[in-house]
Formats: sequence, C-alpha cells, structure tokens
Amino acid sequence: MSTDWSIAFKPILDLHSKAIFAAGSSSVGKPVVRKIRRAILAAQDEQEEPIALPTSLKKAIKEYYAKSLKDKEEADEREAASRPREPSFYKKPLSEWDVAQKLFKQEIDSYDKAQQQSKGLEYSIKYRTGNAREWFNNMTPSQQQEVKFAMKKWNEEGAPEETQAIYRKNNLKKTLEDFAEQIRRTMGCRIVMLVSHKKKASQTLSVSLHETTPQNAKKKFSVSSSGIKEWAANGFESFGEWSKTEFYPSEDSDHAASDCEDGPVLPEIIVDDEGYAKLPLRDGIGLKGQHELIRSIFHTSYKVCTGGSRPVPWGVITASPSNYLEPGSVPTGFVVKDPSHMKTEEVNRLWMHWERRSATNQKLVVFIKVKDADIRVTGKSKTKVVSTLDFDEEDQGRPAPFASHFTERTTQPAAHETTPDDVAINDRYTFLETLSKNENYLELVDATRDLAILAKQNPISERHQDLPTWADWSWSENYLSEDIHTSYATLMASLNKLQTCPISGPSSAMPVILGIGLLYRESKRVIEYEEDEADPNTPFYLPHSAIDLQFLVALDEAVREVLFSVVGQIERLNKEGLSDEVEDEEMRMVVEKERHEVEEKDVESEENVVGGEEQQEQEVEEVVQKGRKRKINHASSNSRTAW
Repeated sequence: MSTDWSIAFKPILDLHSKAIFAAGSSSVGKPVVRKIRRAILAAQDEQEEPIALPTSLKKAIKEYYAKSLKDKEEADEREAASRPREPSFYKKPLSEWDVAQKLFKQEIDSYDKAQQQSKGLEYSIKYRTGNAREWFNNMTPSQQQEVKFAMKKWNEEGAPEETQAIYRKNNLKKTLEDFAEQIRRTMGCRIVMLVSHKKKASQTLSVSLHETTPQNAKKKFSVSSSGIKEWAANGFESFGEWSKTEFYPSEDSDHAASDCEDGPVLPEIIVDDEGYAKLPLRDGIGLKGQHELIRSIFHTSYKVCTGGSRPVPWGVITASPSNYLEPGSVPTGFVVKDPSHMKTEEVNRLWMHWERRSATNQKLVVFIKVKDADIRVTGKSKTKVVSTLDFDEEDQGRPAPFASHFTERTTQPAAHETTPDDVAINDRYTFLETLSKNENYLELVDATRDLAILAKQNPISERHQDLPTWADWSWSENYLSEDIHTSYATLMASLNKLQTCPISGPSSAMPVILGIGLLYRESKRVIEYEEDEADPNTPFYLPHSAIDLQFLVALDEAVREVLFSVVGQIERLNKEGLSDEVEDEEMRMVVEKERHEVEEKDVESEENVVGGEEQQEQEVEEVVQKGRKRKINHASSNSRTAW
C-alpha cells in the first residue's frame, strides 16, 4: 500500500526532498507535512482511478522522509569511508565503473565469491572482473544514483586535502617544470603560469609564478623589464584575490547564492542590554543556516567578553571547554566545535538546551575566558569579566595575529597549543577528538568512551612501558620527539607498538588512542608546513620529516585494528552484562523475601515498627551489598579469563 502511493506521488515527494535533506530531519515539521498532504490530496482528486492512500497520510509522509534521510546518511557514510586517498587515483576523470568498484567493494566481492561457488569453480582472481561487471550492470536505481553522486563529488574535489598537500609538496615544482619543457619541446611554445593553493588552516593562499626557461633571451619574461615586473606584481595580486573567492567563498557570495535560490533569509540576531544574543526562530531554516545562527550566537557572546570582533577560537575551546565557557552554556557532555562540523542531532540538542535557558531568562552562552591575543585593551574594557586564567604562560609575549575580514573567518587548528599534560582528566575525550578529523579515528574515540561507560571507569590511563614516551598523558611537549621525524624505521616501529599494544579495558586503551591522535596531529603539521609562515619555535626537523603518504595509509590501517580490539572489549562487557542481569534478578527476589520477613516480625507496636523499618533497611542493604560483591567478583573472574 505505502509503496503504491509513494511511487504514484513521487514527483510531489521529490519536490520537497531537496529542502528536507538540506535541513535534516528536524525540518519535517507540521507545516511542511500539511503542505505535502494537501498537494497529494489535490493530485488524487484529479486522478481518474484514485490511488488508495494510507489511513494516516501525515504519519506515512513522515515515515517516508525519515527512511529517505536514514538511507542518505548511510550513503554519505559509505562515500566517506570508500573515498580513495591516493592522489594518483584522480589523475584522470573518474567513470561510474571506477567509482562503483570503490563504493561497493564488499558487495562486489561477495557477489564474485557466490558466483564462483555456484559454478563449482575454485576461487580465482581471473573471474572477478567479469563478475564485477555483471554486478555493476545490475545495480539497483538507488545504487546507480549513489555512484553518480560520488563520481561527481570525487571528480570535483579530487583527493582529500591532506594527501593533496603531501603530493603537492613532493611533486608540484618538478611537474610544472616538466610541463613547461614538454610544451616547449613538443609544440614550440613558451609559457607563463600563475599557480595558487591553500596554505595550512589559516585560510591564506600561496601564489607562485612558473615560466619557461629562456633559450635565447637573457632574462625570464617576468623580470625582463620594469614594466613587466609591475605587470607580474599586479597579476599576482589579481590572481590572489580571484583565488580567494575560489578556495574560500565569502559570506556575501553565500548569501547571494541563497537569494538566487529563493531560500529563507536568516533572522537577525537581537541582543539584550548587555550585548548577549537572544534566541532567534529557526523555522524553515536549513542545516547550514542553523550553523550560521549558532556561529553568530557564540560570536556575539565572545564579542562581549573581548570587547572587539575577534573570531571564536573553536579549536582551543574544543580542547578545554570548561576553561572558557560558563557551566550550563552547552548541554552536559556536548562537544563544542566549529558549527559547520555539527550534525543535525547535535544542532537540535544544543538548540533545545538554549530554548530551556531562554525560557528562564538565562544567557545562552557566557564566556569566562578568552585568548590573550583577543583581549582588546581600552579605557573601559569589557575584559574585566574575563577570568584571570586568561594570561597563560605559553601566550606571554606572543603578538596578536593580524586581523582582517579574511582572517576573521579562520578556524583555529584543533588543540594546536595544547599538550597532553595540560588537559584535565574530565576533558581527555574532548581533547582526543580535537587531534584529528579522521572518521575512523573519531569512531575509535567514541568506542573507547563507550567502553569506559560500560566498565564504569573515569578516563584514567595506564602507563605502558613498551609504548613511546610521548604516548602518555604526562607528555608536555608541543611536538613529538625528533627521532620519529628523522628515522622512518623509528616512526614505523612506534606505530607498530601502538597497533599491537594489548587492550584489556578503557584505561589500557587511553594511551594508545592518545598516541595515535598525536601522530595524526603531527602528520597534519608536516603536511601544512610552509617555510615562509613557519613559527620561530617550529622544530628544525619538521620540514624534512619522515612522515609521508605511505605512513598515513599505515596509520589509517592501525586505527582500524585498534578499533576492532576496542569493539571486542565492548562485546565482552555486554555479554557479561547479560549474565549479571540474571544474577541481579535473583538478588532482587532475595531482597523482596527478606523485606516480607521483616514486615511480618515487626507489627506489634509503633516503636517496634520504627525499629523494624530500620532493621529492614539495614538487612536489605546487606543483601544488596552481597549481591553487588557477587556481581563484582563474577565480573572480575570473567575479566581475568578474557584478558
């Protein structure tokens, strides 16, 4: 029934799908459902043979979009996990066949094995291509659509940025020189090229000029005369400005694009007498628009604290939110990060929390600390409300960074200035999440947190003698030790120790996760290193580090293995929990029996009743304690066996 109606009225459902997918499940509200319902009913009235509709059409519409949204999230996760990292994969435009083999590798492998088994063949790789082609030619419409979407995205974006940076660092100069020479030798042409690319996380650009080496002229074209030098300088500047709009689209262009699409206009942020933001309405606003509203609310509060329009240092706050935000500003356990990285459920959770605060006339977000460089010193500075903890030793003597419209859009590198020994024990999981954006690594951190919850442990950490010295929460350096940068063998040996370290619980997993996270952060620093922008305190060995693309691939593989170990521990605790539930039920029956016996004995007088109640509570507590001890002993014995 539901299939018939959803197929018959698919054009109407598809008409609203784009807006709903962009906004997330929270936007499938009553007004939207009513609008779709009216359109379907109107279309049904015009049918000669009306299609039967579900009894509750509103409910069916919601369920249809809920399933569609779930399918889309699964497809997005599959695309992210399947996306190749090697830049060489993207040298030629990708076809649907290229993408399908990556996107549905498991499905193709399973089909290939099943086909060979059904034909009684001994498994051989020589039949795989034919079976893979057969599977490809029989893809479902949804799989075909998924492949087309991934193909378009991969062709537009190319390799992931971190691997692009490594490939560019190793190959750009030689590739451009070889290209210029090839053009000269094969076509007799002379060439001048302006080349730009992103630099680090500070949203700046590198612009360079490459040209043919002259065969007869005395000087290269770009320096051949004063007029040409001026032309080249103007070209640099113009190309740099154009490249900014290409790599970092401005807010104005975003708004212009949304205006062209007739999308909803973001509401203006209203502030109270003290300058704090009041909660605006978000009805009809898509997920990206809600991201901007959250960003504006945080920025407005940060402006109160700094006395100026400095950008919110998301990375620093993510690493240690309790140092910067007043308690209650965000939900308990909420990971504060750049709003553009927040998922729909995170946005909804934060917004509902703010709605409760707004209903009781509380400030939405209050900063108790800002970065030293962001403090604006004036005659009547608002920084008086800032905690005296602002003046961290590591920030002393550091000049305030240059501020402009462009740099204010910068996102701070995650935990860039934080060392493990500086992280409070309750902020450890948050700190780990700031070390890398790698999906598998973040899943590993989440799994370790879940393991700790099941084991009812705080984020404590064991000290492993075999692990590198920096894989410990006492590590106080900003960079890892020199030996992993100067020796590839030492680098891989350190990774192998982390990968093979036995994990028996959350405390033994913590130093392993920390070590892996620090390796990701160190790799990012190596990738983003630019000599002309390097901090004076950057170690001399960083530019020539042994960390390369091959190591990053090995690091990703190590994450998957460690994740497998942690998930195994979670499954073990879940199994133990099931047996404990049976034991708890027996314990409750004993407690209930003891309670009845106590009640029967102590009913003679009020005094005796009181004494009986006290005795009852004491006896119940003793039984509970015995049950708990049994539970603990049982868990301990099982743990020793499993570990």
